[in-house]
Amino acid sequence: MTTVLVQALPYTMLAVVTAMIGGVVAVYRAPGPQMESNIQHFAAGVVTAAVAAELLPDLHEETPAVVVIGFAIGVATMLGVHELSKRIEKRGVGGQYAGAAGLLITVGIDMVIDGILIGVAFLAEPDTGVIIAIALAIEVLFLGVAGVVALPTEMGALRKLVVPAAFGLLLTTGVTVGVLGFGGASSALIAVVLAFGAAALLYLVTEELLVKAQQVPETPVSTTLFFVGFLSIFLLDLL
Repeated sequence: MTTVLVQALPYTMLAVVTAMIGGVVAVYRAPGPQMESNIQHFAAGVVTAAVAAELLPDLHEETPAVVVIGFAIGVATMLGVHELSKRIEKRGVGGQYAGAAGLLITVGIDMVIDGILIGVAFLAEPDTGVIIAIALAIEVLFLGVAGVVALPTEMGALRKLVVPAAFGLLLTTGVTVGVLGFGGASSALIAVVLAFGAAALLYLVTEELLVKAQQVPETPVSTTLFFVGFLSIFLLDLL
């Protein structure tokens, strides 16, 4: 298991770095609504391609019951996280940070889930793990921006950068848990986790990235970027 963890962590560091880049950009020059939409479209295409090219093919040899169980748990989990976020915002949890608390807690949970998925993907097939890690690094870039932008404007720059750093730490923790916790697990259990991850990522694309991206007028550039993101990961998988 140590060997797999050594393989997975360098690619996880790519996502940690992109989270920090997103945070730094948001602190010193936050992107406008149109640029955010463009990033979200590109990230949505990347994540969709990772699911289609890597996760779903690995499930073809599994029994339908295993896939259904994994998908059901994944959808239920993401719906639960979404409901948790709404309740946190409604109750004003977090005092002066109440406006950001729901988002930060949701993203924190998502980082752990994504990390576990990366770790299990490396256990199943290292090449799959690499593609998933690269795809999620692009997603984390956007989340690093979103986490910092949600914070109060009067907060200092260094304190704001703690947020993307924490995202990176949670992602790394998730990878470690995924590799060490599921090392030696049966192929059926690994498949359940991969199906869970596929559902979670599809939820992210359809209910988070694209929904937020549509808050500004659609442009040919933003639409094209979705397909550029999809094609970039698909071609990477062919290499």
